[in-house]
Amino acid sequence: MTTVKEAIEAMIRERNVETGRVSGLSRQIIAQMNTLQTGILVNFENLPGINSSGAAHLNLYLQTGAKEALRAALRSGIAQQPSLKMTINSAFRTVAQQHILYRVYQRDPKLIPLAAKPGNSNHEDGLAIDVNNYNVWKPYLLANGWQWLGGNDPVHFFNTNGRDDVSTLGVKAFQSLWNRYNPTERVTVDGNFGDQTAAKMDRCPIGGFAVVNVFRLGDNGAVVTRIQQHLSNVGFPVAVNGLFDRQTKDAVIKFQLKQGLAADGDVGPMTLKLLGIKL
Repeated sequence: MTTVKEAIEAMIRERNVETGRVSGLSRQIIAQMNTLQTGILVNFENLPGINSSGAAHLNLYLQTGAKEALRAALRSGIAQQPSLKMTINSAFRTVAQQHILYRVYQRDPKLIPLAAKPGNSNHEDGLAIDVNNYNVWKPYLLANGWQWLGGNDPVHFFNTNGRDDVSTLGVKAFQSLWNRYNPTERVTVDGNFGDQTAAKMDRCPIGGFAVVNVFRLGDNGAVVTRIQQHLSNVGFPVAVNGLFDRQTKDAVIKFQLKQGLAADGDVGPMTLKLLGIKL
């Protein structure tokens, strides 16, 4: 599986920066953001008047307030010109996409002349859009709560009707995902995209983390029975009833502490391996 670092190297060699290469990872990050903060990002591709190319890099998400401001601008424009369509070049940008832009900017500023450090772009807040036919849409956007960045970046419009810390939430979402799939190499979930988090991002598969089985409190079934049997066999006796109950979770935590794992009570790949369980 190609890693983010390998994809960046290829983009520099090919002189073609395409953040859509991490679309699989981006989808996981967006889903995790909406898990950490329910409904923080909402899709807007079905708004009347939106023209989407379907390009892999496009994440047509905004915060709710920004989406409604966009809906109002679209309604105003279409009322004046019924056949008018808004072509979006960029909307929400995940921390993985911003990492690519920033890494390329650091390595080759001729290829990317300017890029914000991950966690600092308002595209990461779900409050910005880049509009291809910006001259047509500019009056309608400005009349409905959008602001224009100006001549230096004429396609860029941003909205203030929402939280301005969502980019930090995006970093936390990535850090949480990393920890879930790499329980022995955990990173602090603090929303700070520092060197450690950047190094983890470089190692991520561009298609996203592989789906793994994680068993936790409330689960039941044959695998839970095996977990309970193995816990009992290695000195952490529990009732073998196929129900992942509080007693089972407490035993898992004790086992994880003994093994030097993150003691969260969830049984993921590493805990299963150390228990000697193959699925």
